[in-house]
Amino acid sequence: MPHFLYLSDVFCPWCYGFAPVMQRLAAEHPELPARVLGGDLMDEPTTLAEMKAHSPNIRDFFIRLAKTTARPVDGFLATLDAERPLRMYSPDMAVLLAALKRLAPGHELAQIEILQQILYGAGRDVFSAEVREEMATRWQVDPIRLERALADPAVREEAGKETREAAALMGEFKLYPTLYLVKGDERRLLARGYASYASVSARLAAALSGNSDGFASGGACSLDGACDA
Repeated sequence: MPHFLYLSDVFCPWCYGFAPVMQRLAAEHPELPARVLGGDLMDEPTTLAEMKAHSPNIRDFFIRLAKTTARPVDGFLATLDAERPLRMYSPDMAVLLAALKRLAPGHELAQIEILQQILYGAGRDVFSAEVREEMATRWQVDPIRLERALADPAVREEAGKETREAAALMGEFKLYPTLYLVKGDERRLLARGYASYASVSARLAAALSGNSDGFASGGACSLDGACDA
């Protein structure tokens, strides 16, 4: 069955920025369900304080992100400025995503995008018990079942498997978000990095008609605010 294959990461700011593009594509193409693979952007545990110390111009980056994508980051900037404790670690997030997929299947795109909104839109800790309970309630899952799933070795194994699959697809150069159209045995690259709706939808139309050549590509930006076009 043809589908989108979306490589994203809750801790990827550009994935948060890309969410409206992905939502519009999904709404316009209900015949193309989205399979989401979480990435390993934060492959070492990192706190917001450590990130700020390592990237002193991080505020400039998020201001640029907001201007480029028209997505609000006020909540995150408030958390950054107040130096509230906040942890980022992709492997642990992959377990939460895998648990949600298992307990509330069919909503994986919305699940990862809501967590991105909680982090970068509201500036809240996505690992907090409060957020886990909110996610369970949103998807009509017993919070106790979610907690048990998070500790389930099978869920943890599935999370690791999906992260390894995403890493293999990404290759040596990690650039999130990455979006493919999968048709049978064919996998056509639609976008790498943040790209506009117009550019990605044009690539999708070409891919669906069998005339795809190339893909939409966004600039790679570091958290010090510098970007390569």
